[in-house]
Amino acid sequence: MREHKAAATTAGVLYITGTVATVLSKVVSAPVRDAGDPLAAAAEHSGAVVTGGLLVLVMGLSLAFIPVVLFPVLRRVDEVLAIGYLILRGAVETVCYVVLAVGWLMLAPLGEVMSAGPGTASPAGVRLGSLVIDSDATSAVLTLVFCLGAVMFYVLLFRSRIVPRWIVLWGLLAIPFYVAADVLAVYAVIGVNSTAQNLLFVPLGVQEMVLAAWMIARGFRPAASSTGREQPRRSNSRVQPHSVRPVVRRMHGRSGRDES
Repeated sequence: MREHKAAATTAGVLYITGTVATVLSKVVSAPVRDAGDPLAAAAEHSGAVVTGGLLVLVMGLSLAFIPVVLFPVLRRVDEVLAIGYLILRGAVETVCYVVLAVGWLMLAPLGEVMSAGPGTASPAGVRLGSLVIDSDATSAVLTLVFCLGAVMFYVLLFRSRIVPRWIVLWGLLAIPFYVAADVLAVYAVIGVNSTAQNLLFVPLGVQEMVLAAWMIARGFRPAASSTGREQPRRSNSRVQPHSVRPVVRRMHGRSGRDES
């Protein structure tokens, strides 16, 4: 019998929602991301900027609710790791996504104030627009938080066996590629949102979709740790009545001898 089917299904739907919002945000905001003058492009494509910012917010909130939904299941395996996963992915990561979303929503008004059209922005304005879009510092913090939370999550899944271990190992092996994508972009080895960076994101992105599909279709297996704790309790409760009866009989036998 599958345990916590509702939690597994909800987490799977949230995973898919967050991934779809991520892809759509990149597609919608492409005219601004690829522009040489981001502020002028933001003023020209204000609708795309607002939509991209809202999609980033949807992505962040969807991913933030996954640890909240799964906490009752994961705390049975290791409560300390489950709380750490909840704090990192549910709180800290959400703050980073909110900062990114606010930055995107600020692009359109900044573009209207600082740019009179394509090619009219000052070098400082171009740099400001690129800084808001790329957000290297926020992206670095977000990557660190995301990966630490992901390691905690996969350790909990590996120990509990509530999903197949090959999916968990896939995620653990894909995390270094995800880290490398952002580290190389920060050091300008590869470009932000370049093909090389997106290819490094693919292994973990595909693994999360496989995990989401498994949780929706199959749910969770019974946790290995919870089943191991219940057996000693049951065995003790069965032994106690048999161990009391001989003692009672001996006491009655002694009392009968004394009376005689």
